[in-house]
Amino acid sequence: MVPWEIVFAVVPGLILFFYGIENFSREILAVAKGSFARILGRVTERPILAALLGAAVTALVQSSAATTIITVNLVNTGTLSFIQSLGIIIGSNVGTTVTAQLVAFKMTAFGQVLIPVGFLVGIFGRRYRFLGKPLFYFGLVFFSLNLISTALVPFQNDPEIIGLITEFSALPLAILIGFLVTTMVQSSAVTTGLAVVLAQQGLLTLPQAIPLLLGANIGSTTTTLIASTRMNLYSRRAAVAHFTFNLGGVLLILPFLMPFTELVTTIGGSEAQMVANAHLIFNLLTAGVFLLFIRQFGQVVTWAVPGSEPEILMRTRYLEGDIPDDTHLGFELIRKELGHAHEVTLDLFRAAMTYLATSEEADYQMVERLKNLNSHLDRRIEQALRTISARQLSDREATEVVFLVRMSNEIERLAYLGADLGEFFRRASQNGNGARVVLVQKTESVYRILDENIVGLGLLFPEIRDTTVAELRARDAELQRAINGHYREQLISLKREGDLGDSRYLEVLSVIEAANAKVRDLRKLAEQYSVQKRSEPASLRVEDPLPLRHPVAGDDQERVAELPVERRVPGIDVQEGRGGEFPRRGDNDQVP
Repeated sequence: MVPWEIVFAVVPGLILFFYGIENFSREILAVAKGSFARILGRVTERPILAALLGAAVTALVQSSAATTIITVNLVNTGTLSFIQSLGIIIGSNVGTTVTAQLVAFKMTAFGQVLIPVGFLVGIFGRRYRFLGKPLFYFGLVFFSLNLISTALVPFQNDPEIIGLITEFSALPLAILIGFLVTTMVQSSAVTTGLAVVLAQQGLLTLPQAIPLLLGANIGSTTTTLIASTRMNLYSRRAAVAHFTFNLGGVLLILPFLMPFTELVTTIGGSEAQMVANAHLIFNLLTAGVFLLFIRQFGQVVTWAVPGSEPEILMRTRYLEGDIPDDTHLGFELIRKELGHAHEVTLDLFRAAMTYLATSEEADYQMVERLKNLNSHLDRRIEQALRTISARQLSDREATEVVFLVRMSNEIERLAYLGADLGEFFRRASQNGNGARVVLVQKTESVYRILDENIVGLGLLFPEIRDTTVAELRARDAELQRAINGHYREQLISLKREGDLGDSRYLEVLSVIEAANAKVRDLRKLAEQYSVQKRSEPASLRVEDPLPLRHPVAGDDQERVAELPVERRVPGIDVQEGRGGEFPRRGDNDQVP
């Protein structure tokens, strides 16, 4: 039986250790704030660089769970692709070995120094005060491990303690214990740090410690798996990839456990150093193997977590790099990106209509991701236009800047209406009053006309043909007649029966009507823009109509003021000097 003295000596130290690790990770992430996500988001397509970055970040925050959870969240938001996440996940395991190495080399003695230093920096550090808490909690991690180590000294030769540890050192049981302890405390650093401390005091041998380390690796994946359950398909794949990598590494090493133990022993060092080295070498070997076969690894995970959901990434299609020095080429790229934004907005409306029919959470999440992507494209287009507007522009070029920025803003507003439609359907579903079959059919019959209008708008967007204008105007009249007819029917039904379904449908009609008004505004802008393009010298025109793969929808009910084609634009010095600000959202789009 374990003596009560060891329980009261070790348990408080373990609590401090866990508290220190958890808060150190939180404080480091608070200091980094958004930069942590941005650093991970800038990972290149080269897996080795992603792995190095994952290792470095995990070594810094002392928590592979923090790294992998944030990585999975970045996949969910579209900042990272699933393939990009694999390298970071693989590297995060290597980063966890730093804690064990520091403990093995008896760096825990610095805990007594770091705690008061962190405290003083937090009070008197002035502009460096933000470093106070991270230093304090890092010192607390070392201090708690030193406390545990000191508490175990009297029990180094206790036959009862040694016998108990030996009893639980059988391979399957030790792996299970490492897994359970890590799952409970949600930190493999706690398990590996404790194993090194026990080895320092002679209570744990290298062969006994290795299974605990293997179990800790598997246990570190549970947090990510739980966190990903309500995320999109690619986030779930990233979480399963983390589990598969850690479990696969354990299964790969088990047949070679004896040679592996002999290899670590050959390297030498104290028992604690050998335990830390075993943790490091194991993670380096498994990382190397999985990086070598990373594409096959991704294919296995994709097979294990099937699905056909498209991966929505926060990426531009044409404006990835710097804007070309050639202004006409810059305009061409921006026009193409506007066509891309149009496609995304169409997909958003169609995702909202799909959610109306299915009430599936995944379909609603698709609406949210497409809305975010549309906003990202609008910001990137606006940045590109700012760059161009800072140049020396002719009258035509200055006018084109205004047209393009206004069309980009209108597209974003249209997307917000699509998101509003999805949000309305979500509220109806959550209130327990899910859309009835009749409501779905009626909504789809009206939306079909809006969808055709959006598709027509996108044929040459941001330009438009005269024949297309005529078609859109005819469908405008058709949609207005359909909406007026449905309003009359629903109001009669509401008055007669007090039907909640009818009341909800009136709100749907108002959103669709506002969306079509926004499409009409875009059509007017496209008409004026096309007149301007046709009046350009042929040598300056770029004939590159964009084939549209998907259609789009609309936003608020503001009307677009008629924009004269040949007017000097306020805020942009056309012939001499630099450009200024161009109209932004919120200016009511009034251009003299």
